[in-house]
Amino acid sequence: MIEAPMGKNGKPIRERICIYGPPKIGKTHLFFTIAKWHQDLGSDAIFYGVSSDTSYEVLSMNPEFDHLTNIKWADVVHYQDYLDAARDYSQIMRPHDWLSVDLMSDAWPSVQDEYARITTIKAGGNLEDMGDLWATSGSTEEYPIAGWEWQMPNARYRILANNILLRCPGHLFLVYGQKELMQDSGSGRSGESKQSKEMFGHIGLKPAGQKDDPFRYHTILHVDGNGEMAQKISTAGERWGYREWLGQKMSNGSVRDEAIDDFFMDYLVKVAGWTT
Repeated sequence: MIEAPMGKNGKPIRERICIYGPPKIGKTHLFFTIAKWHQDLGSDAIFYGVSSDTSYEVLSMNPEFDHLTNIKWADVVHYQDYLDAARDYSQIMRPHDWLSVDLMSDAWPSVQDEYARITTIKAGGNLEDMGDLWATSGSTEEYPIAGWEWQMPNARYRILANNILLRCPGHLFLVYGQKELMQDSGSGRSGESKQSKEMFGHIGLKPAGQKDDPFRYHTILHVDGNGEMAQKISTAGERWGYREWLGQKMSNGSVRDEAIDDFFMDYLVKVAGWTT
């Protein structure tokens, strides 16, 4: 069996993990590795995935994972798909089950697309494909959205991020792309927030997607490497005070990603205190 470390309330802790990094370096592979350890050691935990790319189908046929029966996933395109799948899974999850949204950074542009479509229809348009606006309009001045009320898509997004995901009874493994930190403008009116600089300055990269997301989770890990079998990880943020931070500190204050062989053993067991 596999058990999470116990909290002060006498119950197993719930992981809230954010993994971010460039494409095709094995972020989804990490989630499948955790599922493999659970099944191979006799755990009945189920691993649910909300997937916006093709990684799940490909990995499920990988000889390393093709025997697994504990992974279930839903492919999503529109923002409502994210909501429906995440809500359905969270309602049947048990405390030792896992839920991954992969890529969670795709959900934020999806909710903006949804808002743009609704606003266009409200303005008198009837377009399913937003690209048709540029095919039928003479200039960007004819674009039917005069302004962008950010509180609307943000409120819609928080239904997924806060109301569903953070309140689910099991463990979270949320996967993001990455982007560089913004440079301060000459006028000082734009640039990266102080919070983001403090959390990600030593890595120089932050998760893509909604700007408040990294501050919702307990554990923020940057992953890099040259493929799923050669991965490196560094800790961007860790709320669990007893956990060691991964990464090699450099003399200039930056951190170099640290090589790992197996995420389950090298992080969950050795760092986070999980037991088998």
